[in-house]
Amino acid sequence: MLTTGGLRPTGMNAFTSSVFDVLDRFIVSPWNVLKVECGWRGLDPLNIDATTLQSLLPRIRTHIARMTDDENASDAASALQALLDGEPAGAVKIEFDV
Repeated sequence: MLTTGGLRPTGMNAFTSSVFDVLDRFIVSPWNVLKVECGWRGLDPLNIDATTLQSLLPRIRTHIARMTDDENASDAASALQALLDGEPAGAVKIEFDV
């Protein structure tokens, strides 16, 4: 599906919708990133699964770094990795001294 502006595409599976939500916190055009990174590899950007996201993660990070900066890209990649690890969205890891 093609969209313009900040419109959210329809027809995304639940996992892709979660990926979109994470990306939306870090970049202005999350759908464009998904569409481009999947399109170059012949993948359906509406139906990403965990395995696909894991393979795309380094490329998505690089794409975000080109659009913003390295720190934001690292934060986005960490949030996407947390999604892969099954952590709730927006969860903050707390480390305790032992």
